[in-house]
Amino acid sequence: MKKTIKKMMSLALAFILTATVFTGCASKSASSQAIAGSNGNVTIQWWTPNWDEPESREMAAEFEAANPGIKVELVITDWDTYKSKITTAISTNNAPELSTVLTTDVAPLAKQGLLASLNELAPAAGVKMEDILKPALDIATVDGKTYGIPFRHDGSGIYYNVDLLKAAGYDSFPATWDEMTEMSKKVTNGTVTAFAWPLGNQANATTRLVQQLYTYGGDVLNEDETKCLLDSDAGKKAMGNIVNSIKEGYASASSMEIDNTKMRDMFGSGQLAFNLTGPFDLDTLKTDYPNLNFKTAVIPGDGGMGCTTSNGWTIVMAEKSKNKEAAAKLLAYLTTPENQARLTDSLPASYEALKYPQYSSEELTPFAKQLDNSRPEPTYTRWAEMEPIIYQYMQAAIAGSMSVEEACNAMTADINTLIAD
Repeated sequence: MKKTIKKMMSLALAFILTATVFTGCASKSASSQAIAGSNGNVTIQWWTPNWDEPESREMAAEFEAANPGIKVELVITDWDTYKSKITTAISTNNAPELSTVLTTDVAPLAKQGLLASLNELAPAAGVKMEDILKPALDIATVDGKTYGIPFRHDGSGIYYNVDLLKAAGYDSFPATWDEMTEMSKKVTNGTVTAFAWPLGNQANATTRLVQQLYTYGGDVLNEDETKCLLDSDAGKKAMGNIVNSIKEGYASASSMEIDNTKMRDMFGSGQLAFNLTGPFDLDTLKTDYPNLNFKTAVIPGDGGMGCTTSNGWTIVMAEKSKNKEAAAKLLAYLTTPENQARLTDSLPASYEALKYPQYSSEELTPFAKQLDNSRPEPTYTRWAEMEPIIYQYMQAAIAGSMSVEEACNAMTADINTLIAD
C-alpha cells in the first residue's frame, strides 16, 4: 500500500514542498531561525523503526529542505529491541527528541516522567489535534495530558477464503461466534482447517485471549489495578473458546507452534479457510498469493460484531530533549494526513486521511468498521510481568493438563500475588 500511496501523493507533496522551500528561501524562514537560535543549526534526533526507514529518510530530507535551520538525524530501531533501547535513551540527558513507539507504550513511559506533554507544543507547531482519531489519542493521553501523536491505528478483522466457504454452503462470513463455530465445523476436512490461533508467540496469544475477553464484556484487572478479573465468567468463556476450538478440531492442532506470520501463510496457501488478523496483511496476501479469492469481514462475537484490541504507532517527544520547538515542528510535519498515509501499511490515525480513496476499498472497509467496537491493548503498569503468567496457563489449558476453570483461577491467583507486591 505504501507504494500506491506514494504514487498518489507524490505530485501533491512535491508541490507543497516546493512552495514551502520557496517561502523559506524568500524569508530565510523566520520560524526556523527562531528555533535554531543564535548558534545556527540545531540537530534533532528521530528514532524510527526499520520497516518505516525508506519513508522516514524521504520525509527527513523533505523537512530539512523546507527548514534549513534544522538537521534531522535518524536512528533506526527494530521490533525486538526498540522499546528497551528507546526507554534507556530517553532517560539520559542527551535524550533523542522524537521516537516512534507503540501507542500502548505511551502511558507507561509518561507515568515514568520520560515524555513531554504535547498539549501546547503540538498545536503551536501546527498539529490539528481534532483530526487525530479520538480512540488513538485517548490511548496516548494520561490525566488529561497528551504525550504522543498517533499516525497509525488499527485492529484485527477477518480474512476469509470465498471458495472454501462457498463449498461449505456460505456466501458470506457468519455474524456471530456461535454461527462461525457451526460454519467452522462444516468447512474443516482432511486438507482444510477452519482457522488457527497464533499461540506460538506469547504476545500474539495473549492478545487473542484479551480480544475474546473484551467481546464478552470482561477485563483483565479492575480499574485501579488492584485485582485480577480473569476468573470471571467472561474470562472462562474467552479461554473456553480457544481451548474448545482446538480440542474439537476446527482450529489447527498446530496452533501452539504458529505465530501471526505462519498463520497468514497457511491462509494464503489454502490450509485455513479464514484468518483473524490485521489490515497490514492485505498487501502481502495480494502479492504472495495473487490467485487467492478472499474477502474481509468484521469479527463475529456474542450476538453480533465482536471486539478487537486496537493499537498503532505514535511519535513521542522525550521530556529531556533539548530542542522541543524544533522537534514539535518535525512532529507536525510527520503527522500530517498525507504523511500518515505514507508511513502506514494499514490505517492512519487521521480522520482526513481515512477519507482517502485507498481506505474506502472493499477489503479495508470492515477493518475501519471494526474500530467501532475496539478497546486498546492492555497498558497496565505491570503488564509485561502479567503476560507470561497468562501465557503459561493458556498453554496448560490447551495441553489439557488443566481445565479452563483451573487455568483461569490459577492465573488470577498468580497475578493477584504479583500486583500485591
